[in-house]
Amino acid sequence: MVYTGVCAPLDRQDLVDAQAVSNRPEPLGAMLLQRNFITAEQLKAAIEQQKLTGRRLGNVLVSMGFTTPDAVLGVLSLQLGVPAVRLNGYTVHPDAVSTLAEKVARKHLAFPLLKVGSTLKVAIASPKDLSALDDIRFASGCRIETVVALEDEIREAFDRYYAADSATTENGTACDLIVVEGPVTETRDATQPDRRRPGAGRRITDLMLADRGVQDPETERSAVRIVERILIRGIGEHASDIHFEPMEEILRVRCRVDGTFRDVAYLSTDIAPAIVARLKVLARMDIAEHRVPQDGRFSVLSSGQPLDLRASTYPTVFGEKVVLRLLDHADFALSIDRIGMPEQVLSTFTELIHRPQGMVLITGPTGSGKSSTVYAALGRLIETGRNVVTIEDPVEYAIAGANQGQTNDKAGFTFAKGLRAILRQDPDVIMVGEVRDSETLNTAIGASLTGRLVLTTLHTNSAVATVARLLEMELEPYLLTASVQGIVAQRLVRRICQHCAEAFPTPAGLRHMFPDDVPAELCRGRGCKDCRGTGYRGRIGIFELLHMTDALRDLVLARASEAKLLEAARCAGMAPLRDECLSWVRKGETTLEELVRITVAS
Repeated sequence: MVYTGVCAPLDRQDLVDAQAVSNRPEPLGAMLLQRNFITAEQLKAAIEQQKLTGRRLGNVLVSMGFTTPDAVLGVLSLQLGVPAVRLNGYTVHPDAVSTLAEKVARKHLAFPLLKVGSTLKVAIASPKDLSALDDIRFASGCRIETVVALEDEIREAFDRYYAADSATTENGTACDLIVVEGPVTETRDATQPDRRRPGAGRRITDLMLADRGVQDPETERSAVRIVERILIRGIGEHASDIHFEPMEEILRVRCRVDGTFRDVAYLSTDIAPAIVARLKVLARMDIAEHRVPQDGRFSVLSSGQPLDLRASTYPTVFGEKVVLRLLDHADFALSIDRIGMPEQVLSTFTELIHRPQGMVLITGPTGSGKSSTVYAALGRLIETGRNVVTIEDPVEYAIAGANQGQTNDKAGFTFAKGLRAILRQDPDVIMVGEVRDSETLNTAIGASLTGRLVLTTLHTNSAVATVARLLEMELEPYLLTASVQGIVAQRLVRRICQHCAEAFPTPAGLRHMFPDDVPAELCRGRGCKDCRGTGYRGRIGIFELLHMTDALRDLVLARASEAKLLEAARCAGMAPLRDECLSWVRKGETTLEELVRITVAS
């Protein structure tokens, strides 16, 4: 028997007996029970639920959180004598999808995966249903090779790869996606159509592509429908980014959810130019320019809620790649109390941003939540009535009460020039989107020394490493100690899904990860429908705050090593990122795998 996919491992005796079992198959529940994947009580409860819903037992067990999709598929493969696959991680070929009509595929819960010559590989929930196989063979005109897959994953694949005429949200309800070309601001009533441009406020499917070199009207309509469905899918999964990636034979579409990628669709290269053109039109880019990167933005109303999308293109050898950054006003929190800082860190950070002058830096890699922290701090400062002016690239969120400006490299309006202009605007608080060069840094430092509070971001790995980075940017130590009040380093780690969380004894091989007080149990997510089998749903912010004390200033003036700075920071009460993440592991909110993925040992 051939076994594929990332499913529960089977021992050697299982594989030896596979053929015999396939001839005399035991019930799925009994086989799962024999292998300790479920308990007798769980099996009884699942059977009762199955009687009420009519769904397959394997899907009921997974949806109730009693076992994992991999465990069910591993046993199904053994029971039926066919390979098993997880469709969520399978690369589907567009030629295969076009071979089998959607109506036939949905009727028999069979999804086409790969076509090689006259052979079509099909993932099916009931691979022993000869009537269904005959129907699929006749409809496709191909020889059929079957693999078993879960019913829920097959249905999800239908929604990803077949372009239906109507779009639905993740929970299956109808959803209208309304495009509003130009950013949506929170001062406008989001329930009313935007009338700033002709055609704004109509459903996205009603906004047909204009003259852009795509001659086939049906291709244009398909591109509009596909873009709409992908946007709705991304919004429904709370994605932060959607990537349209051209490859040699396919256009791959992926969503970044909770910091990791999920495949959404694999589309034919024939429709790729129309999809890219559609996105360019929405973002008001030059559709005739394919050789250089472009940037733009547009907005949509999803179920009455405003959502800004920032678009960028990048020419590759197989065509233009497009990335959409989703900026959700509903999920954006301006309250500093909601960003997840520990009480001690929040208290010190709040005190730092209320100082009349100096510089506070927020550091971390791209996607670590720096912008959210900066905007939350600005929201608190605006409440005090101070004059807040920003220079950003680009302005991600409109904040009521702040004077926000955006750089324009083509016009020569850089961060450094913007900062100098801001100083003539009588500011109390200045926010610099990012310190990218020595000129911007020195201008910002000068502003912080003349009675202004400066908030800015920097790409560094830790708070202590930020000190070394500032010195590398030719900032004199005496200026650093006089201006910098505090440095916050942060990361985002995935939270264990609360619907399928389970405790397990701490493995002996992982006890060394805890410097003291090893917990008896850790937590993990089994994988369920809510988290799409990943075991994670949502993210947690972890923070370390370096408060510039007199002892640290003396070390900076002496150009001490990072090790000595870290030791002094610990003595001053700073908890490094890894220690902070370990505290969340102890609480059962995240896993050691996330700790290793996100942080490094200090």
